[in-house]
Amino acid sequence: MVELSRNDARTDKVTAGQVDEGLKLCARYGLHPALLFMEQVGVPRPVALRVLCSPEHYRQRDRRRVPRS
Repeated sequence: MVELSRNDARTDKVTAGQVDEGLKLCARYGLHPALLFMEQVGVPRPVALRVLCSPEHYRQRDRRRVPRS
């Protein structure tokens, strides 16, 4: 199993964008609408629950504009 750290670059930009939108919905409308949105757009339920229920695990924006090669 590959171990990922909090600083690893996001590899799935689509899912990352959907999670970010879900977090915005959570801040505005609450947990349940955000979870429903994430499930509808295909974010895996364990991922959605982890980011919605554990703010300390939210990824911060990637600091690099261009990933290392």
